Amino acid sequence: MFRLHSLFAFHPEAGIAQRYGTALQHARKFALEIREESDARLRERAAALRDEVRSGAPRPLHTAEAIALISESARRAHGIVAYDCQLLAGLTLTEGRLAEMATGEGKTFVSVLPAFCFALHGLGAHVATVNSYLTQRDFEFARPLFERLGFTIGLLPEKQERAKKIAAYACDVTYGVGTEFGFDYLRDQIALQAAGRTEARFHEVLLGTSPARPEMVQRGHAFAIVDEADSVLIDEARSPLIIATGAKGPSPHPQVYQLAAAIAAELVEGVHFARDAQTQKLTLTPLGERLAHENLTDDALGALERLWPAYIEAALRAQRQLRRDVHYVVRDGEVVIVDEFTGRLCPDRTWRGGLHQAVEALAGVRISAENGSQATITRPAYFQLYRRICGMTGTAFEAATELSESYGLETEVIPLNRQSRRTLSPDRVFANRASKIAAVVREIAARHARGQPVLVGTRTIENSEELGAALEPTGIPFRLLNAKQDAEEAQIVEQAGEPGTVTIATNMAGRGAHIPVPDAALRVGGLHVIGMERHESARIDRQLIGRAARQGQAGSAQFFVAVDDDLLTGHAPALATRLTVVPADENGELAQSNAANFRRVQRKVERADRDQRRQLARYDEWLDDLKQAL
Repeated sequence: MFRLHSLFAFHPEAGIAQRYGTALQHARKFALEIREESDARLRERAAALRDEVRSGAPRPLHTAEAIALISESARRAHGIVAYDCQLLAGLTLTEGRLAEMATGEGKTFVSVLPAFCFALHGLGAHVATVNSYLTQRDFEFARPLFERLGFTIGLLPEKQERAKKIAAYACDVTYGVGTEFGFDYLRDQIALQAAGRTEARFHEVLLGTSPARPEMVQRGHAFAIVDEADSVLIDEARSPLIIATGAKGPSPHPQVYQLAAAIAAELVEGVHFARDAQTQKLTLTPLGERLAHENLTDDALGALERLWPAYIEAALRAQRQLRRDVHYVVRDGEVVIVDEFTGRLCPDRTWRGGLHQAVEALAGVRISAENGSQATITRPAYFQLYRRICGMTGTAFEAATELSESYGLETEVIPLNRQSRRTLSPDRVFANRASKIAAVVREIAARHARGQPVLVGTRTIENSEELGAALEPTGIPFRLLNAKQDAEEAQIVEQAGEPGTVTIATNMAGRGAHIPVPDAALRVGGLHVIGMERHESARIDRQLIGRAARQGQAGSAQFFVAVDDDLLTGHAPALATRLTVVPADENGELAQSNAANFRRVQRKVERADRDQRRQLARYDEWLDDLKQAL
């Protein structure tokens, strides 16, 4: 029987230092004992600890000793001396909880602590990151640590042959992109379904044989360590992983989408279609449906694969809600989706239900064939397959209640290693985007003149390029980082702290490269972060400002918002209209008290998103019950 050995019962009311004090002291003591021992002796200790754990009766403080062993290996490989806060985070993760750690507190190192503890069980530990760059970086960091102790570590390849994947999963620890773990699970499920098809069962009955079980890529789901856990389990909860049936090439009936686009362009909101105030869903009114059917041609009618109004509503969404260089880009004659949380291009992702084709019709590119769904699973549902999951993020506190209710995951806020010196100034509010951009340019110029590095976070590619165009006449050099320059990401981010450097980045969430800030920049205030607008989630805002003043350094941050920002115009248009008549100064700036309106709308959107995730979770539960009943 599989057993998980816990250090303590979880008591939220107890402070983290009190809860793990005994284990922390033992880890420190044990680390001193093994500090001068040879690598061979460390491997012997690791092997003995592995045998203890697999016997089912390890000593009470075996986790503390495991953490000390892997920390000593990190010291020898990289010269890292673990802080108490990092060891506390590692102990928290081994208990199957979420650790909120501020940006710059060493999450890459912390992830190896639970990974080694879980590897002792011999069932495989999966470390899931948000992109291939971070996966490669973290794997290269961790490999010498595990190999020194005699444990195997694998890098999960994306879109490669099964043999390499099987080899990666066979290791004690496997590093990979979180979505690839999920897709491999779906591929295994497809293989299992194919092996259990009706013909195979018939063959078994007649001949008394069993169909050969296909070789699975994954060997089970025991332990998972999820980086940026709130993004994966909360923000991406509504975006399922889907393996399509593989339709390739152009659509055989592009005229259907082109006709829908032409009709949708003539429709009037409030007359032909309505917008749900909470979900923003666009739905045809009876008058709109009648107009749509009156314009349906015989040529399009014979090619319909769903109800005709659904094509019109998809075209409406493409025209009224999705924006080029915000939600998608057109590259090499194809529509490529931009991830709303990271700003990255997603060339392998398509919208469903004809929406992708509606966008292609709007963009004037070749309309592709629709993909069907062969297998699908939500990210949260996939990670719930594991016997124990844990995760790290810089921003879990706001979502702590939802994480507890939905996943049974308690959140532990890890204390800072050094007290934060970040200066966070009040938001500045402007009458329109043009005034806001002009003010941001003046702010950048003033800080650049004294040699202070500036990082500007924009929500969309469109905004980043607009600010870049406004900066060019000033002669101030700047680096632009958005989905179009993804290949240069690591280098651009790493140089963002150099004196006088100006970096404009779209959605800094998930861009995990460290930003070194040299002494020359610290002497003039450190890295200054400017947020160009408030995001729909306060956690994303906090991830941005977390780039400034890491590890007790000097640094500052401030948001610049405008009445015509997407947050207001998209979710509170009546409020945006009222604010247009509020008096502004000669630079178009409103009184700072108006900033509270943006936070209120932000909270409203967060509640609506949370309700949608709960509805999706209930729907998943209903589907599971239905499958079991059948």
